[in-house]
Amino acid sequence: MEKKRATTIGFAAIILWSTMVGLIRGVSEGLGAVGGAAMIYSLSGLLLIFTIGFPNLRQIPRRYLLAGSVLFVSYEICLALSLGYAASRQQAIEVGMVNYLWPSLTILFAILFNGQKSSWLVIPGLILALLGVGWVLGGEHGLQPDEIISNVISSPLSYLLAFVGAFIWAAYCTVTAKYARGKNAITLFVLLTALTLWLKFLASDQPPDAV
Repeated sequence: MEKKRATTIGFAAIILWSTMVGLIRGVSEGLGAVGGAAMIYSLSGLLLIFTIGFPNLRQIPRRYLLAGSVLFVSYEICLALSLGYAASRQQAIEVGMVNYLWPSLTILFAILFNGQKSSWLVIPGLILALLGVGWVLGGEHGLQPDEIISNVISSPLSYLLAFVGAFIWAAYCTVTAKYARGKNAITLFVLLTALTLWLKFLASDQPPDAV
C-alpha cells in the first residue's frame, strides 16, 4: 500500500514539476531572477509550514540533515537562477530540458552508490536521454554541434547552472534514499533556500532584467 501511495505521489510530483519552468520564469520577469526565486520559495516555505509542519530536528538523521540541506539549497538556487538568467522564454525552456537530465542521473547514482539493481537497458536509456537534451539544445536544427555550442555560448551561466543542478539533484535523491530513514525535512530545506536567496538579493545590486 505504501509503495502504491509513493508511486501516486511521484506521478503527481511530475505534473507539478512540469509547471515549474513557466512559473519561475514568469515571476523572474516581474521581480528579477533572485528576487523572484526568493519570493517563490518564501511562499512555498509558509505553505509547507501550514500543511506538513516544521520537522523535529532531533529526529532527523544528521547525515540527511546536513547533506540534504546543502544539496537541496544548492539545486534550487541553480534551477531558479538558470531559468531567471535565460536570455529569452525559449531559452528558458531549453535550459529546463538540460536540467531534466536529473532523472537519468538519479538512476545512475542509485545503481552506483545505493546498490540499486538494474539491467543493461539502463545504458541505452541514458544515451537516449543525452541525445534528447542535445536535440533540444540544437533548436530547429536538431543535433547540430555548431548550433548547440552557439546556443550555450549565448547564455553560458544559465546552461551551466542547469547542467550542474541536474547532478546536484541526483545526488540529493541518492542521499535522501540512503540516509533519510523515512524522515522529511523538506520544510526546513525550502526555508533555507528562501533565506539564502534573500541574503543574495540584499547583498547584490539590482538583479538583471529578464528579456
